[in-house]
Amino acid sequence: MKIRRFNESTEELDITPERVGELIEELKDSLSLIEDKSESVDKLLSELEKYKNNSKKGNDQIDDSLAALQIIKKNLDESTDKLDTVIGNLMDYNDEGRKYLYTENK
Repeated sequence: MKIRRFNESTEELDITPERVGELIEELKDSLSLIEDKSESVDKLLSELEKYKNNSKKGNDQIDDSLAALQIIKKNLDESTDKLDTVIGNLMDYNDEGRKYLYTENK
């Protein structure tokens, strides 16, 4: 049994298709920007790889920078995947209307 808060509405609000379209465009712009930054990080990684320390005893600033850039690259790639999912979900919402992707078992 779900307990409803006293101020919780029983009606679900729907966002207008126009607003969803605006959100999709904003997300696509963000996606494009992140993809550009990801390419920039790739270039930096390639350049710094040439100067990587070959010592087995420790890391220097270049090695540490490479490790940090690899994490940044991974996070940017994950972000683009998530943005693709959000864009797809919103496009589906506009095309098909609201549908539940996950439901509770009763």
